[in-house]
Amino acid sequence: MGMVEIIAERTALRVRWDVASASNDAIIAVGLFLSTRLKSVRVTLEFYWGAWNLEILTQNSNALSRMSELASFRKVEPFKGMKRAVRPIENIQEEGDLLRHSFELWDRNKSCFNAKSPRSLGQMAPYALSFRSREQDGQLIFEHIGAYSGSSRIFGPNWARKAVGRTCDRSQSDYEFEDRVCDAYQDVLENGAPMVDHIRGIIRRDGADPIWVPYRRLVVPTRNRLGAPIVVSICDIRQDLAIPFMTAEQLSEDHPDRSI
Repeated sequence: MGMVEIIAERTALRVRWDVASASNDAIIAVGLFLSTRLKSVRVTLEFYWGAWNLEILTQNSNALSRMSELASFRKVEPFKGMKRAVRPIENIQEEGDLLRHSFELWDRNKSCFNAKSPRSLGQMAPYALSFRSREQDGQLIFEHIGAYSGSSRIFGPNWARKAVGRTCDRSQSDYEFEDRVCDAYQDVLENGAPMVDHIRGIIRRDGADPIWVPYRRLVVPTRNRLGAPIVVSICDIRQDLAIPFMTAEQLSEDHPDRSI
């Protein structure tokens, strides 16, 4: 599709397009439209580049600059694998309020995570995932999935209800992504040390287009209310990561353009 779709609301705008096929004329037309809006209007950019990505900007001039920048990636093939960067746990204060507060709650009382108790790390239960080892084979299975956790936001409440009790690396269709993500949980369970990392990658979903998922993650070892060892993971979905987003190789002249 060569067009750019604009959805106008009272105090916000949503702009939706395919980076590989949107024409310069369409982007210019969007720029003219944005120039007639209030400068401080919130603009959500929803664009397809190997998968759908979402960015929210609070100035329409910034949105137009970002759209112009994205146009230069028309013939760039994205890297579609997962990228992960482990961060120093001693710099947790720099990882945003959600992860910082979660770490402080865990650090005060490392003994238990009880989703039904508002004390200690249990405060973060709505935003958390927890995993425990399955007795027969040691595989990590979902014990708790918070309604506002990153996974629930991505896959929805129906997935969350079905995933409890399933193994971490086989809870959804993109096994390659989950295999790499779940390795960290096993590491934390075995070594007993907290971990923070940044992750950016494409998740492929059944019956829906793939999406880019960028997030910061804190993983801590603790115990459930019965005293069994578990790991708790809290994710903050956000674009500002230590992993650059649009890094890829320019298509060469003898590498034909491919529809993304």
